[in-house]
Amino acid sequence: MYALHRLAVRCLSTRGRVRRMYSDQNVVVSPFPDVDVPSTMLPEFVWRGLPAWQDKICMECSLTGRRYTFAQSRDAARRFAVSLQRMRMEPGDVLAVVLPNIPEFGIVTLGAVEAGLTLTTVNPNYTPGEINKQLVSSGARCVITDVERYRTVQQAVAQIEKLHVPIIVAGSSTIPDKAVNFHRLVDGSVDISTPLKASPSSSPDDVVIIPYSSGTTGLPKGVMLTHRNLVANMMQLHASDIDLSVPTSDSYQDVVPGLLPFYHIYGLTVILLDKIALGSKLVTLPKFEPATFLNSISKHKASLLFLAPPLVLFLAGHPEVGPQLLESVRHIMSGAAPLGASDLDRLLAKSPPRMGVSQGYGMTETSPVIMHSRKASTNKAAVGPPIPNTCGKVLDLETGAALGPGQVGEVCCRGPQVMKGYLNNPEATSAMIDEDGWLHTGDIGYYDEKLDFYITDRLKELIKVKGLQVAPAELEELLRSHPQVTDAAVIGVPDERAGQVPRAVIVPKKPGSLTEQEVKQFVAERVSDHKHLAGGVVFVESIPKSAAGKILRRQLVGI
Repeated sequence: MYALHRLAVRCLSTRGRVRRMYSDQNVVVSPFPDVDVPSTMLPEFVWRGLPAWQDKICMECSLTGRRYTFAQSRDAARRFAVSLQRMRMEPGDVLAVVLPNIPEFGIVTLGAVEAGLTLTTVNPNYTPGEINKQLVSSGARCVITDVERYRTVQQAVAQIEKLHVPIIVAGSSTIPDKAVNFHRLVDGSVDISTPLKASPSSSPDDVVIIPYSSGTTGLPKGVMLTHRNLVANMMQLHASDIDLSVPTSDSYQDVVPGLLPFYHIYGLTVILLDKIALGSKLVTLPKFEPATFLNSISKHKASLLFLAPPLVLFLAGHPEVGPQLLESVRHIMSGAAPLGASDLDRLLAKSPPRMGVSQGYGMTETSPVIMHSRKASTNKAAVGPPIPNTCGKVLDLETGAALGPGQVGEVCCRGPQVMKGYLNNPEATSAMIDEDGWLHTGDIGYYDEKLDFYITDRLKELIKVKGLQVAPAELEELLRSHPQVTDAAVIGVPDERAGQVPRAVIVPKKPGSLTEQEVKQFVAERVSDHKHLAGGVVFVESIPKSAAGKILRRQLVGI
């Protein structure tokens, strides 16, 4: 216990002050040495190693073979930045990225940020209504998408006057008549020596990315992540005991399939930006198809796999997956949702003996990583200790007291990767981050004597479908808009393939006035696939609620 207290003092003093609180006794500080976080802007950090590997492949499309070297990617990003400013995009303006995982995603991201823009990343499978909500909330003034989603985006922006430039379309040589061709914005006619207009107050603490998350509860909210947040999290992941990468050299380059969506913070920070910064080769996959995914591993000799639990389960259960297919894979990292040790054991049984596995834990609000298991750890059930410069604690759900090893409560964290706050939502920010800077994750867990954390349950109401967030409040609002629905609640139910799927509990206006299929179709026509009611529909006479009107979801489990 003395060690925990001593470490706690160091943790609190790194923020410029030492607080003597009862909770100090049970604050867990990372066992790893602190890392120095440079005060640099994101593009400067990502491109800093470019001279050493500029002729190596940076990004390659798994379907078309379209590829860019690091030098080509860097020049294209600069040209895109110049072109955006020529289109009268100003530093601080928001660009919405509605793209699948294609090689241009990295160029768009780094080019827009170099132009001083802020990005909001949008799920490319969203409906027009869902895209419209995020565009309005984020204040987006321009959108980039691909040909396949152009009509959907057109419908989404039709009623938004703030979008003062046409929609940009990437990833294809043939584009709609009214769209702006991305490839013309990055071709050789754009002079990369053109000076860029910079904001006079630009700082590493400026917001650079606004992904959307429901946090612990409620509707999706814009998460304000700064240059410093993202740079810090990448530096933290390079600590020797958890760094999974091998340095790029003349004779070696890590190969990483980019399947997890780049619009999601896990895919954006841990896979896209960090691997570009390390000189790794990214093989982009725009969607999950078993044959294409397996081919990306074998054909490109993938060395690292960053996955979510459903993909681990897929590999563990697929008959074609064995030591030969995984021969080149050095390590597999699983994140985005908890994964059981037995599931990892099933995969390891089919893997080469030298292949390692790790788990990590985080959230959009933490850029995203908070905890990460040591790469040599044999404790597959744990998500590991806090990463460098990070401290954690577990709070009693009733009293708020910080708990000791083995005691279950809400997991909280603090570190330089914690968001600036929710966009235009100070109330939600203060509910998430307390006055001492602790972020309350809404997840239930504990830590052991070795400082390894375990995530056991979810206090927050979010449903995780294949690692993607589904906010019950969003579906409930939609369901209540149905003319035959009086009230509704949505809960997550276990699913072998997806982890969880949404189930609706409905109070109809008249008994027998609705069928399950009618409710499912109503939802399916208005939201993307992962939000569909795959868990079914149950009709009840009333929804259990607290005195304050909060839905008592635990009473709905098993209904």
